[in-house]
Order: sequence, then structure tokens, then C-alpha cells
Amino acid sequence: MSKVDDKVQQDIKDLVQDISKNPDHWQAYVDLISLLTVAGELVLAEDLALKSLSLFKDNDHAQQELLYATGNVYYVAADYGRAATFFDKITDTKLKYDAIVMQAQSFYAQNKFKQALVFALTAVQQNHEDVKAQVLLGNIWLSLGDLVKAKSAFNAAIKLDDQDYAANFGRGLIEQVSAPKNNPWLMKAKQVNSKQYQTDAARLDDLIAVMLGGQDNGSESE
Repeated sequence: MSKVDDKVQQDIKDLVQDISKNPDHWQAYVDLISLLTVAGELVLAEDLALKSLSLFKDNDHAQQELLYATGNVYYVAADYGRAATFFDKITDTKLKYDAIVMQAQSFYAQNKFKQALVFALTAVQQNHEDVKAQVLLGNIWLSLGDLVKAKSAFNAAIKLDDQDYAANFGRGLIEQVSAPKNNPWLMKAKQVNSKQYQTDAARLDDLIAVMLGGQDNGSESE
């Protein structure tokens, strides 16, 4: 077990003790759910999350934090539809933006690109300086076959952080269609993360084929 894993396990034990001594300390439940999720203990995390939502049903602040933590459990478990139902219930101003981004990611992971687009556009409108949101928007536009808007989103992300791998790879993917030689964005992506680039480059042709297929028919999996 790595040192990081050891620390997570110790933190989990500390939070369990905290809850045992202070059963009304709702923040400890939120933190424990998050740590269990990080540790891959998704069944335990789900069980605790659902019980906590019931336990603190009369505490609005706790409910909002627990809804977000529960949504993350299901997102990590790749149960994106269920994750979305929890993120959709969040109204807290502080958490709402993160929930919107997670909604976009959940729909994107299900290949429901039009639904994902609605949330991604909302996220970018609320915070156009969020690099990850801009990259997600670019990937969604790619999946919908709109290369012009995808290029705009990736360019926006690169302007915010020219060292972002995903932004450079996405922009390079578009460039590869019309100008495959001396592609500066793919070269930059390789420089930023050569290991990830090797993985992605091995399926570059497939990615381009999918992208062009979306451009031709705008199809979307339901």
C-alpha cells in the first residue's frame, strides 16, 4: 500500500471515530463519503451517502453537500444517469456550478451530447475561465460534428492554459483533418504528456473517423 493510500486509510479511520463521537457532525459524513469514493469503496460510500441523506433530511446545508457527494459516488461508479438525478437537485449557489459541470460530464459519458451541450454551455457562460469546462465543451462540439465551435472552445482553453494537454490534443485533432503535417497542437500535447499522447495517438485515425462521422450526420446515441 502506498503512502497516499496509508494516509487515506488513516483519514477514513479518523472520520469514523469522529462520527462515532459526534453523530450529528454532518461534515464528517460528507468527508467520509468522499474518501471512500477516492479509495474505491463505492458500495460503502453509496450506503453511507443514502443513509446520511435520510439522517440529515432536515438540514438544508447538509443536504446540498450530501447530494453532491452522492452524485460523485455514482459518477465514479459510471452510473451516470443516477448521478445526474442527484446533481440536478442541487440549488446551493456555491455547489451549483460544480453540479452543472458534472451534469455535462455525466451526459457526455452517456453519449447524450445534446443534453451535455446544454449544461456545458451554461457552465462556460457562468465561468468562461474554467479550462476544463472549455475543453469539455470542445469535446461535446466535436462529438456533434461542429468543428468550428469545437475549435473555438479549444482555443479558449489554450488561451487560458497553453500547457493543458486535453485542449492541445483536441485542437490538434481538428487540425489533423485539414493539415496533418507539422501539427503544432499535437506536438505540444506530446510535449506536455508523452505517455497520454502515446495512448491517444494509437487511436488517432479512429477519433478522426468518429469526428467526421458526427460532422456528416450529427447522430447521437440515446
